[in-house]
Amino acid sequence: MKDLQYITKFGDSTSFLNKETIIYFLELLNEELIKKNVSGEISMVGGAVMCLCFGARVSTRDIDAIFEPKMIIYDCVKNIAMKCGLPEDWLNDGVKGFLSRDATFKVYREMSNLRIFVASPEYMLAMKCLSSRLDNLDELEDIKFLVKYLELTSLEQVIEIITKYYPIRMFLPKVQYTIMEILESYE
Repeated sequence: MKDLQYITKFGDSTSFLNKETIIYFLELLNEELIKKNVSGEISMVGGAVMCLCFGARVSTRDIDAIFEPKMIIYDCVKNIAMKCGLPEDWLNDGVKGFLSRDATFKVYREMSNLRIFVASPEYMLAMKCLSSRLDNLDELEDIKFLVKYLELTSLEQVIEIITKYYPIRMFLPKVQYTIMEILESYE
């Protein structure tokens, strides 16, 4: 394992988790689970997936995920936060309110006591559109990246993906306008 002094020197940055540190802290989570003789699963979405799987972002401020066993993992997260000087919510399930019962995840990595899943690019796009945080530059750039990554060329294609996971009524009109602007910029 790396020297903790290297890892904990984040300064005042609110986006301190890059690909390397995300992996490092997930490895620490695995070690905590080993100590407890427990196996866990984590399904990640959001900025962490954009960093790890797509290289679309340099960093993110936290890891949004759902996980089991929930209370044991929260205890491990708290221990890691104290040891490494991290915010206690560096890994959190605040995203659970946006999850679709039709969510699609794939295995990212399997460790001895931790299986890590990541959201599919289609599901990521639908979630990013649902959250409608279009005033957040990172969120807008994520949507742009995913539209291009999925090689989408029409609003209908984007809506088709979105409606695989959520009813269209859940999306604000500004999302459709933003997607149309994104598509026009790629023409």
